[in-house]
Amino acid sequence: MEYKELFESGMSYDLFMSIATDKERDEILKISENITICEEFTEKIRDLEQGYNFLLSAESWCPYVRATLPVLIKITEINPKIKLTIITEGRGFRYLREKLKISEELYVVPTLAILDEDFQFVARYVGRPAKYRNIGFENVSEEYFAGKRSDDIIEEILKKLKIK
Repeated sequence: MEYKELFESGMSYDLFMSIATDKERDEILKISENITICEEFTEKIRDLEQGYNFLLSAESWCPYVRATLPVLIKITEINPKIKLTIITEGRGFRYLREKLKISEELYVVPTLAILDEDFQFVARYVGRPAKYRNIGFENVSEEYFAGKRSDDIIEEILKKLKIK
């Protein structure tokens, strides 16, 4: 499956939320309330002239997805040129994993393929910000899962877009 076909066959945030359990939906909404983005990152997102297509493999039961998805939604609200669609973990594993060159044992959700306006691959974001390897995820996990480390996710995505 090509990126464009995967993107177009994905589901909206609203549909994703409608198939989540009540508990999962409540958790995502609670985390969404805690999302704040610093002004610097807000301006960088707003100033993007090029559009992007974010193809996210996700499941609502995953705490990493619940921390990441509200941030991605906020990004699309700041800049409507950025579109988001969601596919299940199963479809991601079957179709997206190989395209992103992720081995079976290393595939996790969330996995985000960042595509340009023409559905050409730009970058990938997998799991959680890479900088946590250096600072130790245990030092930030409570804040991360509460939605209070939004800027870390955005910083990683902006780096992958080569935006300084």
